[in-house]
Amino acid sequence: MQVRQAGEAGLIKGLTFGLARGVSLAALAAGLVVAGATNNAKAQQQNATESSATVFEFSISSQDLNQALLTFADQTNLQLFYDVDRVSGLKSSALTGAHTPDDALKILLSGSGVTYRFTDENTVSLSKLETSDGDSSTVIDPVYVEANTQNTDDLAHGYVATRSSAGTKTSTPLVETAKSISVVSGQEMEDRAVASIEDAVAYTAGVATNNYGYDPRFDQVYVRGYPVHIYGDYRDGLRQMTGVYATFRTEPYSLEQLEIVKGPTAALYGQTTPGGLLNSVTKRPHKDAHNNVYGRFTNTESYEGGFDYNLGLSENGEWASRFVGLARYGETSNDIQDDRQMFAPTIRWQPNANTDLTVYTLFQHDETDASATLLNLNGAILDYRTSDADYDYQKQDQFQVGYELTHDLNNVPVTLAQNARFGYFDLEARYLTGGVTGGGWKNSNTEYHRAAQAVQETLWSAQVDNQAITTFETGNVKHEVLTGLDLMYSQSDYRFGSSGVLGDYTFFLNNPDKAISGTTPAYTTFDDVTYNQSGLYVQDQIELGNWRLNGGVRFDYAERKRISRLTNTGSTDYNTATTFNASALYAFDNGVSPYVSWGTSFLPSTSQDSEGKMLTPTEGEQYEVGVKYEPVGFDSFVTISAYRLTEDNVARYAGYSSSVGSYYESIGKLESRGLEVEGTANVTDSLSLVANFAYNNAKIVKGSYRGNTPLVTPEKTASTWANYTFHDGPLSGFGIGAGVRYTDSTYANYNNTSKNKPYTLMDAAIRYDFGAVSNKFEGLSLAINGTNLTDKKAAICNNGYCYQNEGQTIAATLKYDW
Repeated sequence: MQVRQAGEAGLIKGLTFGLARGVSLAALAAGLVVAGATNNAKAQQQNATESSATVFEFSISSQDLNQALLTFADQTNLQLFYDVDRVSGLKSSALTGAHTPDDALKILLSGSGVTYRFTDENTVSLSKLETSDGDSSTVIDPVYVEANTQNTDDLAHGYVATRSSAGTKTSTPLVETAKSISVVSGQEMEDRAVASIEDAVAYTAGVATNNYGYDPRFDQVYVRGYPVHIYGDYRDGLRQMTGVYATFRTEPYSLEQLEIVKGPTAALYGQTTPGGLLNSVTKRPHKDAHNNVYGRFTNTESYEGGFDYNLGLSENGEWASRFVGLARYGETSNDIQDDRQMFAPTIRWQPNANTDLTVYTLFQHDETDASATLLNLNGAILDYRTSDADYDYQKQDQFQVGYELTHDLNNVPVTLAQNARFGYFDLEARYLTGGVTGGGWKNSNTEYHRAAQAVQETLWSAQVDNQAITTFETGNVKHEVLTGLDLMYSQSDYRFGSSGVLGDYTFFLNNPDKAISGTTPAYTTFDDVTYNQSGLYVQDQIELGNWRLNGGVRFDYAERKRISRLTNTGSTDYNTATTFNASALYAFDNGVSPYVSWGTSFLPSTSQDSEGKMLTPTEGEQYEVGVKYEPVGFDSFVTISAYRLTEDNVARYAGYSSSVGSYYESIGKLESRGLEVEGTANVTDSLSLVANFAYNNAKIVKGSYRGNTPLVTPEKTASTWANYTFHDGPLSGFGIGAGVRYTDSTYANYNNTSKNKPYTLMDAAIRYDFGAVSNKFEGLSLAINGTNLTDKKAAICNNGYCYQNEGQTIAATLKYDW
């Protein structure tokens, strides 16, 4: 790994970007050409090797037929083609015991009026028998819709996910992926009525969200002790770039699911935190998608409404669209404003079996208070914010537009893919703070003196990821080789200003409710920050019998420039790095898959020290061993993993100065040794479960704080959520859910002389499906969700700044699905 300055790096820069732009434009042109071609045959590579005569062990209860067919397809690796609408509302027969797929389908479809035929040994076509007014029956030709395409197969069913593309950039069964990956399904997010990304990942092993307390300005997520919301925040496989201050924010209602990949992912994604990444999967048009509208009201006087509507634009399914929107006004449990308006239209074009193009856009406006920090008086946390709600605000507008293009070449097993996106956000914020010269507690700690500060930032970003996926065999060895070139660019216009301490902004302890007003301070800092990255990567996934081997390597070039527009001075940093990953897994036939993996990471610093100089890039490395278990005949998934994760040149926030603004310091080398256990299960049609436990022994092993534990890094966390729905009996239509979350004590300062106490939070839900009363009300439901039911206000201090976790929220949601 090398870090070079100016002259020598300039040559690398020119060569790298010249090559990168050329290859990228060529790939784009090729992608557009193949997208326009009309091909009627699909060169499809089948992963399944079992024929219709192979015997499988089944345990599928009588349930919704579409869900039963998806489970059947999962267990047999067969592809099913059928019209989802024609099986809607039908029930399957129970299927248990050992059967061939042929016999199993006879049992599963018994009494449903659905017939089937094997078009080849791995493909089944289903159609429904429609009876006319007479005695004769005619078979309606089916509209062939794949039940096992990437669109639906990579999505979790119920609470359980069995495939993902986040860990390998190709659709791969989780039980064959030698990496710890957690998936939060759309069903789980709906059952828990999550209102933020932090809420969504609250029941995930190894994930923390309260390192800076409850603060709706940012989607704060930490994985294995590392912040992924800054350098590891991905949406649909592309990183959501960050500015000096601002970040893109993600609305969970716009998502199908969330995927958390743990450990270094640099060999595929480039410069990310060694803790892993968070990938948000956006809702896209597909046949299984349902429509809904909803309204929500909370006890904190927040009002919200949204819609999710799928519209077919052509009868043959060539064109489809989806429209998702939301509007929210009001406050959160901690009296913090949290308004949002979001609209996300998407259009999909599938001209033939080989080509798939999806174009999507996102418009979003957020408005919150600009500071959630609480006053700290002699170590006691006061229930008053450092800033003032009458003065501060943070407003952000963000826009994204992009496309995903895939094309399977004829006659050769090659898939070309291109994923591109343009992003923009504009942020304006102001707040009060005592963390300046002359600020803080005065006059026998009865007055808190403050200054006003203001931030304005505009960011433009553009990204493209070009991929070629080739499958071939060498003897008994099957290869899936992924080759890619991605480019990222962002430009930030950052402004900052401070008023200095003013008497009008003083907080009086004996008059805490005094209203504060004032003007926005003038900007005195005008910085332009640009960032370029290009990466070339190769990955080979190897299948040899039951062995699954994976190896990857990536070369990155990055440039970051920060120039003051006032003085026309600044600095430019050039960095190059080569990162690797390797893993091995053995997939036993009984669903048990032990694995071992190794990976490295590299992250150029975007942080400056107290003198305004950029800090040294960080380098990470992880060794992980584990076992995955996907029981045959039981719809569940369990992962147990142990890891040793290290990162050198770790930077942490150190303070603020009037000359450089926020500055950071290197605290040396960090080492984490951990164990994680997590599982999800659709136990029955009625009961779904999520449970996890994580242990993380994190220490600073090099530097001035050697031997100490990093800030706000819990050693132990645990949580479990259970959801039960009554389908018959006197309680038919009712559903209940309950969950508990535990977070261990954490250190509040680098010297480890102060601690945050452990805390436990409880959540619950109750809902009713009015369709149980009458078919006229089918699709109409009412849910009441309680988050932090006991209103536990845990104090969370981090290097001198103190916050609280999210307080009690009771939300009532009326929803209509169709």
